[in-house]
Amino acid sequence: MNHPARACIVIVLAAALIGCVAAAPGADLVKFTSNPGDVSACTPVGNISADAMHNLDAHIAQNLAVGLGGNIVFRTGAGGIAYHCANAAAPRQ
Repeated sequence: MNHPARACIVIVLAAALIGCVAAAPGADLVKFTSNPGDVSACTPVGNISADAMHNLDAHIAQNLAVGLGGNIVFRTGAGGIAYHCANAAAPRQ
């Protein structure tokens, strides 16, 4: 196989993988907030990297939050912090 054909195959496969992030069960219920008041009564369960937070696909951060046991992600300048909130009302954006 010649070099241009091989490069095209790699690009197509990479694009397909990036666009196919499956949501974990419950990930669609994870909310995002920048308001500290929204998580003041919640329990922090883990950090989410800046790479995951700034990825074009929000499912990555939501999947990570669910894996940590969280249901709200507080956005910070350096990524995010997943929180578990007993009363996870929709936070203000």
